[in-house]
Amino acid sequence: MTGAALANLAEGLTGPPEHSAVGASTAVFTCLGLMSAYSWRERLYLPQHWGRRWAPLVAGVALLGWTGSAGEGTDLVAHLAGFTTGVLLGVAVASGASRRWLERVPQWLTGAAALAEIAVAWAFALRS
Repeated sequence: MTGAALANLAEGLTGPPEHSAVGASTAVFTCLGLMSAYSWRERLYLPQHWGRRWAPLVAGVALLGWTGSAGEGTDLVAHLAGFTTGVLLGVAVASGASRRWLERVPQWLTGAAALAEIAVAWAFALRS
């Protein structure tokens, strides 16, 4: 959710003022980028063929191109921003220091943070 919010914020700051978007597909592509990068980072130092090592990122980019660019009126910038943000977060979360820190955070706290993020987003949306 945080990655999608960051991607939507980046698009909102760089896009034209008359553009409006819900951002649900941005969240989907953020998740795709995050999963692709996390899987890639996990395999980075394994002794295997380079094709297997890079397959998660290649598959993520292929899915982005296949499902993220279909139809007229598709928000390509939002999809690309979501995927890019997800990749950056996936690489960060897969690093050793981040992983050790995240393992100590209780799940109830992460759930509460996710609910708070949704509440803040709705508060901003209804205020506009």
